[in-house]
Amino acid sequence: MGDTMSTTVVVEGEGELKYQWYIKNPGQSKFSKSSVKEATYFCDMTAAKSGRQVYCVVKDRQGNTVATDIVTLSIKQ
Repeated sequence: MGDTMSTTVVVEGEGELKYQWYIKNPGQSKFSKSSVKEATYFCDMTAAKSGRQVYCVVKDRQGNTVATDIVTLSIKQ
């Protein structure tokens, strides 16, 4: 079993903010929606997930959105 990792989005805004995380595993060509809809993304890291890329889209109540930079998750050998 691998270690659990997390990454958190810190955003300033008024009202309720909605979060949607996207992931792309090694060998995949496209990002897909994650089930995570909170400010913090958690993942049990294994060797098979090393190289996974994630980013988050944050939406405010007026429908404005902003996407974070893409982060690559990896296990140090």
